[in-house]
Amino acid sequence: MALPSKIDVHHHFLPKSLMKKVGDNAYGFDLGLIPWSPEHSIEYMDTVGTSAAMLSFSLISLVKDPKASIAIAREFNEYAATLRDARPSRFGVLATLPSLLEPAAALEEIRFAYEELHVDGVQLLTRYGDNYLGHPSFVPIWNELNSRKAVVFVHPYDAATTTVINKLLPPPILDFPQETTRTALDMIVNGTMRSFPQCKVILSHAGGHLPYVIGRAQSLVPHLVSQYGMPSDSMNHMIEDAQAFYFDLALSSTSHTLDTLLRNFPVDHILCGSDFPMGPPPATIGLSKALDEYEMDSETREKIYWKNAITLFPQLKSPGHV
Repeated sequence: MALPSKIDVHHHFLPKSLMKKVGDNAYGFDLGLIPWSPEHSIEYMDTVGTSAAMLSFSLISLVKDPKASIAIAREFNEYAATLRDARPSRFGVLATLPSLLEPAAALEEIRFAYEELHVDGVQLLTRYGDNYLGHPSFVPIWNELNSRKAVVFVHPYDAATTTVINKLLPPPILDFPQETTRTALDMIVNGTMRSFPQCKVILSHAGGHLPYVIGRAQSLVPHLVSQYGMPSDSMNHMIEDAQAFYFDLALSSTSHTLDTLLRNFPVDHILCGSDFPMGPPPATIGLSKALDEYEMDSETREKIYWKNAITLFPQLKSPGHV
């Protein structure tokens, strides 16, 4: 039986002509990036049965000067729009924002991206400076995104500590998922998910560790609120708020991860993702194959592969089968 083709919501672009502008690698480990071009993306997509991909540029995180990120974000967004315009059936765009520590510039880039480039959504990093996405200083950004009913793709920033505990465990394996967990829980306890319900928030890498710790948080956090003068029932909705997130499967489509997501989160909120070209191709191709081989009924498979993405990005045409 033919499998439905996929829509990849976690797919990066790394144009060589612009990459030199993001500065030196400050992660403290070898990124191991493979050469990228639009043709490489298409070739990979065809290999794993992907009909369309949402392009994002996560390495804006390498730009440590918030002011410098303003012009760089604009250049990458304009470049991504040209890729989409050249191949509208294959690519969409999730706009890169400059650092939220430059709020006026971030708000202007949101306006420009939606009104001039007609993007499909935006990308936020998990933190800016020491503040995660639930911080009150980011409320104006969330207000603007909420007014536009934005799809918000959250990608991990480099870990709070870049100390590598083992050469076989670089930050993308262990620490990046924890960064996603930190920002997701910060958004939950600060009421971001409830305050801005028009935003559809996608968490990278199956939500990091969130699916595994949200029950622990729900059990413990309500017992802490009285210490801070909060209503005793103010944190009784943490699991419900966690279930409002969307979860991409980039580098995360193993059976035990899928078991956890499908048992505890709405199937309508699970999306395909690859993390191309960040992960080694043998690994990402293998994980795509693992998803293809995972046992699920045809309705669930179609939702995860493309129907859920079409709900978020209705401009993408319904894909065929591979």
